[in-house]
This record gives sequence, structure tokens and C-alpha cells, in this order.
Amino acid sequence: MLPEVAWERWRLEKAISLIENRKPEAIPKFVIEHTLPDREIPQISWAYNEQAEKMLLDCLDAIPVSGGWNSWSSWSYLRYFLHWLLFGLGHPGYKELPLEPQGCEGASMRLYQLFDLSYLLMFPYDYFGRILPQISGKKAQQATGFFPTPMVVSEFISKILDSDCSGDKLARIKTVNEPAVGTGSMLLTQSNYNLCAIGIDLNRDLLESALFQFALYAPWYYCPIWWLGNTDLIHGNSLTLENFESINTKFWLPAFADIVKVKLEPIDNEIYQENLKQTLRELTKKPEKNNIENVTKAIVNKALDNKKLVPKVHQASLFDYLK
Repeated sequence: MLPEVAWERWRLEKAISLIENRKPEAIPKFVIEHTLPDREIPQISWAYNEQAEKMLLDCLDAIPVSGGWNSWSSWSYLRYFLHWLLFGLGHPGYKELPLEPQGCEGASMRLYQLFDLSYLLMFPYDYFGRILPQISGKKAQQATGFFPTPMVVSEFISKILDSDCSGDKLARIKTVNEPAVGTGSMLLTQSNYNLCAIGIDLNRDLLESALFQFALYAPWYYCPIWWLGNTDLIHGNSLTLENFESINTKFWLPAFADIVKVKLEPIDNEIYQENLKQTLRELTKKPEKNNIENVTKAIVNKALDNKKLVPKVHQASLFDYLK
């Protein structure tokens, strides 16, 4: 929740900016300093586990009454499984138990008996990024444009991007834009450093896979911190910036409106599209060439100077106490 002193300061921002003869800040630094904790974002060490993946595959195989899930109806089974999971997590966009696909009578009860969340919590990883290529042959991958980024690559990129600002409160609220988010590998690793992110993809099934994994490992992407803004998963084409549809934040808006006691007015779709285009253009602006060269040079020099002093990030788990 937003502390009362920060909320009152935020409400007075326009008046204060006039007195101080400056432009009003979207999120005043005072608000950030009084709401975000001093400690860094809790770090997750990504650790693949074969049994966790097998549990998910067993759940998918249990959906049809006969045969396995990896068939002509595999995407239908996957979609049902994702909707079942998001309903169980209480996402406001999935308020009803999904209808079982044809030939899958009793699937909900079988999933209830087989699904074990503890595996996924103890061994965090982009499991759907590993599972989906099993049903996407090369031709299908080319059609959907789905080529998952390995977690080790995502981790490396995140550490390079945020090597200097993990302890900076202002850096934490910078919005990360992933124009081809897929199952969320890049944003999952980035959640160790940032509280705001926008992910876009043409495939809604991939977005829902990312949404489920955000619920487990990056809850501030799953349920956005309402006063920070600029966090969403968007179904649409990031190249043309046309026909966007939010699959996450728009469902939380009624709850946010209730928190601040305001009436939620309907938004015209054209205005929504134009506002979103403007936001995305701001996020994808290219820095000046000299700035890129300077930043790259600084990162390389720092890596060479400190290559023997790279800190190891470790997430405490149950096994640490069973030795």
C-alpha cells in the first residue's frame, strides 16, 4: 500500500511544481523514497529441475481422457491448462473455471490431483520456454516466431544491463520493454533488478505462459504496483504498433480504482491505442551513439578490472537447512 504521507505528496505535486517553477514529475522522487524499501529486490537464482518439468508434462498428459497431450490438439490442451492455472491463482481476468475441451471430461479433477506447485517454487525456471518447443516443430516455430531465449543468456544480459544500479531506487522503477516477450525468459531474469516491465507478443498462449510464471517469480509484473504504472503484458504486433490488447493490467484496474476511491471511466479504444503507442515509442528511443560507446566502454573496463570479484547470487532454499 502507498503510505499516506507519500499519497498526499503525490496529490500536491502539480501545485508544488508550479511554486518551484518546474515540470511536474509523473512519480515524484519523494514518493519513491518513502515507498520502496532500502534493501535490493530479492534475488532469484534460476535452477532447472527435471522433476519439475516432468510434473508439468504429466499434468498436460492428464488433460485428455485417452492418448497424450502432444497431438493435433496440443495447443488447445495447453490453453486449457494455462487458464486453469490462472483461475487457481485468482487472476481477475480468469474468474471462472475454464470449460474442459472435448474428450477431456474430468480434466480439472485430474489436474487438481497431479499439479504440485512446490516443485516450481523450489526450482524457479522458464519451464514453459522448454516445453513449448516440443509441440512447435521448425515449421510451426517459423509461423509463430517462437524461439525461446535460454535462461543463461537472459541472466547474462540482465547482469550487464544492471551491474551498476541494483541498489538505486530510481533505477528499479525504470520500465523494461520486451517487444517479443514469448514465455517471459528475458523479463524473468530482469525482475531481479526492475519493478516495471512491458512485454508484447503476437501469440496469446505465450503471453499467458509468461503471466503464470510472473505470478510465481515476479509478482510485481503479475499484479503491477499500481502507482508506478507502465507494467503490462500486451497482445499485438510491436513492429506495426497496431491493434494492441492488454491481457493483464486492464483486469486489475477496478481494484486499483477502489484503492484510491476514484470512479473508473471507460476509455475509448482509439485513445488507448494512441497512448500506448506514445508510451512504447518513448521506451524504444535510441540513445545517442556517443552515449552507447561510453556505456559499453565503461562496462568492459569494469568487467576487466573486477573479473575475479564477481559476486555470486544465491537464493536460500529448503535444502540449505537439510544438510
